[in-house]
Amino acid sequence: MPRKPDPTRKPELLGQILEHLAGRTLATVSFRTLAEALGVSTYVFVYHFGSRAQLIDEIVRAIVARQDDLLAVDPTTLDEQGWLDFMESAWQKVSTPYNLQLQRLEYEAAMLEMIDGVETGVARSAVAKWQGFTRQWCVSQGVPEAVAAVEARLFTDTVYGLQYDALATGATEEVADVFRRHVATFAERMRMAATPATV
Repeated sequence: MPRKPDPTRKPELLGQILEHLAGRTLATVSFRTLAEALGVSTYVFVYHFGSRAQLIDEIVRAIVARQDDLLAVDPTTLDEQGWLDFMESAWQKVSTPYNLQLQRLEYEAAMLEMIDGVETGVARSAVAKWQGFTRQWCVSQGVPEAVAAVEARLFTDTVYGLQYDALATGATEEVADVFRRHVATFAERMRMAATPATV
């Protein structure tokens, strides 16, 4: 009688894989290299993930899923101060050395999806999720939908650029100061853009 699979083993393996990939690239991932690094047989990866492509998909999903708890907040419930507080908390989480390494892997995954012609890839959709989240907040503050859509993209793209800056330069404190200024300026601009009836 075959042994029942341990439902905790796959998430545990994914956690170990993400730790291993800090400072490495997705391009280096193979069952053999992971088996050697983690001290398990290649069969374990075949059993839990099937193929290398499926493994990479699972890794990318795990990388992007780290933001799910942040995006679980309903942005329409946040007033301006709530938005500022939320973004400060989010930045503290995403800008840790470990999470910046995961962000680097997310960038790599998005580029690979683009090269492979995957238009709705998991990594590429992460940016759109943040844009949608920000747009919802803007609209809830009384910003017209058309303005909110453009401003949400500008805000999100700048935040992603700041994460890249922190990763590439290591100047996390300086980048954090720029991030806070960006968030405060954005909130003020949205207050000015709100229609008078909702101010």
